[in-house]
Amino acid sequence: MKPSKANVKAHLDRIREIINGNKTAKQANLIKLLNPVLRGWANYHSHVVAKKTFARVDDGIWSMLWQWAVRRHPNRETRWVKDKYFKSKGFRNWVFAATEKEEDGAQREFTLLQESATPIQRHVKIKADANPHDPQWEQYFESRWGKKMLKSSRGRAKLYWVWLRQDGLCSTCQEPITKGTLWDVRYIVKRTDGGTSAASNLRMHHLDCHRCH
Repeated sequence: MKPSKANVKAHLDRIREIINGNKTAKQANLIKLLNPVLRGWANYHSHVVAKKTFARVDDGIWSMLWQWAVRRHPNRETRWVKDKYFKSKGFRNWVFAATEKEEDGAQREFTLLQESATPIQRHVKIKADANPHDPQWEQYFESRWGKKMLKSSRGRAKLYWVWLRQDGLCSTCQEPITKGTLWDVRYIVKRTDGGTSAASNLRMHHLDCHRCH
């Protein structure tokens, strides 16, 4: 479901609250406060086709940040303000970014997250007649669950642990599983038989080996 107008307004109100509450803050600190909020909201809505909504939000945030920057330097020309707070990166102009020196003397750049750059991840619809409690659908749900794991850092870490435990080899044919091979994950004790999704109950295998198993 696309974010409603009320949802978008509430999000922008939250952003405005942060910006207005940090009128004298360093630009890098403001970016560090805003990015988690922007990232969380964008990721939550990334399963819907919301590119236009994200772009509208980006436009609204840009207007707030421009006002924030101009008010800090009422006697400066707009060009000066633009050059101080907004950079050009690749094909993008007007990127809200700042460079800050770390304690060790190293320079670190902070860039405001652009919500419209968030990848859209559509949910894969479950087949209408699929039954997670029916053994004949076990392979279907194993494959679906394996793909879902790749979308989170915790899931990827779990799969990597399983891959290491198997010495990087397919549990069926004992040939290497690499980035260039199609692979899938399978339960040792099937969920329909009471198995869990713990890493110790998982095996990785080549996709063709699974089909032949």
